[in-house]
Amino acid sequence: MEEAAPQILSRLNELGPAVSIDFNISVEAYFDTLTTLIDRFCNKKKLSCIYISITVPSSTILSAMQSLEIDTSKLRFVDCISFATMESSATEDQQTVFVESPTMLEYIVLKMEYLFRKGRDEQFMVVLDSVNSLAAHNEVRMLYEFMQVLMASAKSRGAYPVLLSMEEQMKPEVREMLQLVCDQIVTLK
Repeated sequence: MEEAAPQILSRLNELGPAVSIDFNISVEAYFDTLTTLIDRFCNKKKLSCIYISITVPSSTILSAMQSLEIDTSKLRFVDCISFATMESSATEDQQTVFVESPTMLEYIVLKMEYLFRKGRDEQFMVVLDSVNSLAAHNEVRMLYEFMQVLMASAKSRGAYPVLLSMEEQMKPEVREMLQLVCDQIVTLK
């Protein structure tokens, strides 16, 4: 995956903010992709990151980043999985807001908007992991409407909207939906 990091960074720099991009990655590349997005892009550009966590609880991601000595001070979470997995550390703090379930799409957007308002003078990247997990919890039509609202909201704030998807778990209708809501789809091998 280390060879994909330059490709991720160059695409983000080339496209700039307010352009939605889906990085189609392998499951094995998940944490390396996160490290690249959070440390090598957001931290280097002094961006705040709103991480919408559908697959991995925010506490796990935060612990992994901190164990790698990555600065997490500008990392915020909309955690949609901790309650569903009965994660014992699911208590709100300065960095994390919770949504009870990945099926509560409207609440995800509301929590993201709350974090935007809270950091009104900051520039953001919004990362959604993973589109595949979200598709497992929601029908594609509802997911399409949600993604349109999410992307429009992030773009209107001048944020970098980034989606993560997993090729090996991709349903054809989800792939079609991504083609409609993303400005760019980049498959990383």
